[in-house]
Amino acid sequence: MNASADTAREQRLLKVSIAAVAVMGVVTVAFGLWSGSSAITFDGFYSLADVGMTWLALIITRLISRGDDDRFQFGYWHLEPLIGLVNGAVLAMACAYAFADSLAGLRAGGRLIDFGPGALFSGAMAVIGLVMWLYIRRSAAGLSSQILKIDARAWLMGACLSAALCAGFVIGGALRDSPAAHLAPYADPVVLLIVSLTLMPFPFLTLWRSARDILQIAPSDLSDHVREVARVVAARHGFEPATHIARTGRQLFIEIALLAPSDATTLSFGQLDAIRAEISDALGMAPGFWLTVEFTADRRWV
Repeated sequence: MNASADTAREQRLLKVSIAAVAVMGVVTVAFGLWSGSSAITFDGFYSLADVGMTWLALIITRLISRGDDDRFQFGYWHLEPLIGLVNGAVLAMACAYAFADSLAGLRAGGRLIDFGPGALFSGAMAVIGLVMWLYIRRSAAGLSSQILKIDARAWLMGACLSAALCAGFVIGGALRDSPAAHLAPYADPVVLLIVSLTLMPFPFLTLWRSARDILQIAPSDLSDHVREVARVVAARHGFEPATHIARTGRQLFIEIALLAPSDATTLSFGQLDAIRAEISDALGMAPGFWLTVEFTADRRWV
């Protein structure tokens, strides 16, 4: 499948995700306000925040599909980790707000809600979230899209959140009809507290991965692979290799300098291009990486 078809599939999946999250977010917020559950209301606002992030992701995929231009001559790949950074920051702040709200609810003595409808609604949202996670994950198979991976992870997080809410409401309903009925009002803020703490690592994981790309930290496994390929090819043709690697979103930038002895025999352009092709074939990577192979006899250019 060519790059344009991959981009079209990526954008279609993002549009489906945006529409689904928007509908679920509005319905969840409305139900949360009607039922008086801060936990469900947070679930809805969390989803709506994700809508904004996914919409920005869709815009960025369109920019990436345009390729390079006069202003961004390496293309728009650098925007992909930026949206991941923003996504992680917004969701981390949402989790922090939910954590603070749960503590405030506990200090206020909790809140008593109708647990039955809340459990049914949260259970249904959990099932829908899992279905969407599987759909996005399977439909995005074969696409090297960090944005879709983040979006699929967000669906899984939302499904886990809804499942935790459902479990909490079931427990709250059981407490209300037991000798420990005085603990029932604490079910909603306790569930919100647990969910916020459980979800907190996921946005920070997204922040870390995006920051690695923004800082252009070379993946260690890829770095070792490129060094080995450069070493083997360089030794075969009498060069000394030097490599530099960076990743920005889904784009890989690989630079290999081959240093020749100062008294080496001059090679033709055809021979140099054959060595470039040899390196490219040995790397065994799909299209989507920027490979530069330089030849010099002066160490200062390495």
